[in-house]
Amino acid sequence: EEKMPPERRLRFLSNIRHETNRIQEIVDRMLELSALENQKILKKMERLSFSSVIQTVIESKQAILSKKKLQLAVDVPDHIMVRGDSFLLHQAISNLIQNAIDFSPANSSIRLSARVEGPLLVFDIEDHGDGIPGFAIQKIFDKFFSLQRPDSGEKSTGLGLNFVKEVAHLHGGDIVLENRDTKGVRASLTLPIL
Repeated sequence: EEKMPPERRLRFLSNIRHETNRIQEIVDRMLELSALENQKILKKMERLSFSSVIQTVIESKQAILSKKKLQLAVDVPDHIMVRGDSFLLHQAISNLIQNAIDFSPANSSIRLSARVEGPLLVFDIEDHGDGIPGFAIQKIFDKFFSLQRPDSGEKSTGLGLNFVKEVAHLHGGDIVLENRDTKGVRASLTLPIL
């Protein structure tokens, strides 16, 4: 409401919009997570081609991959079928791939691979970022815990990996994040196969 130069007013308005959007994202994520935590079984189970789910996620990430000049190496066989909720699996995998994008340096690569080990599908996402700092390893799946993104210095809502863990457990699977022997992080999502 103060009188100020138009460019300063625009900067304030931009900050207000940015923070409003961030708060809305936190509220939306909290509602999704709360609903998921209260869900004991999946309400919508369908037979899914895992490679189709991955392809849909990749298509949604093309713009940001291109912007950061990231190469995506994909080794996901077409024949692997899982049973689950396609929306929840899409959201969880999207979150994992977005984390790999956020923490990858420009002009590097991300590797997506899937294999069958006994009754499980193991889906790995490997990046070439700086890895998870020692102090964060035990907290990485905690609600509201987030690391600064190297490009922007901003933190996320800190709800994404907690959401991924809930989705994995609802599907009878698990999620593990670990530093690779070389540079970067490996996220391994396991799901029962059909």
